[in-house]
Amino acid sequence: MLTLEKVKNELAQYHYRYADNVVCGHTKSKIKWVIPAGSASVLVFEQATSYLFGFEYQGIHLFPVEGDWKIAEHLFLPWEEVTDFKMKGGLLENDMKIQTSNMQISMKINKVVANNPWVKENIENLKASNYYYRK
Repeated sequence: MLTLEKVKNELAQYHYRYADNVVCGHTKSKIKWVIPAGSASVLVFEQATSYLFGFEYQGIHLFPVEGDWKIAEHLFLPWEEVTDFKMKGGLLENDMKIQTSNMQISMKINKVVANNPWVKENIENLKASNYYYRK
């Protein structure tokens, strides 16, 4: 289960300082295939990977998580390497697109997570700090 304490403990293993600058999200789900079943169809989606995203003055940290919110690896993208960054608001999730000279990353950012008010608070903090609009 996702809790703020668990997030802080996991991030500490990577010497990442939590400062109300972390949000959670996932890869965009894509339809893998469709099975027609009479009057209805069954859609099969590719499995989405969950992430924690850490925003700071130097850049963006991407922490893929597995299972019970255990961080699997760590990727850091300095703002200098980001050629385009867009955060588009949605009803329940935001769309985040990061472009570098080598790759394009497209993710969904959760606006709320049940029993975790810190997620919404961190999103507001990041908006106020202008981290969503850095180039």
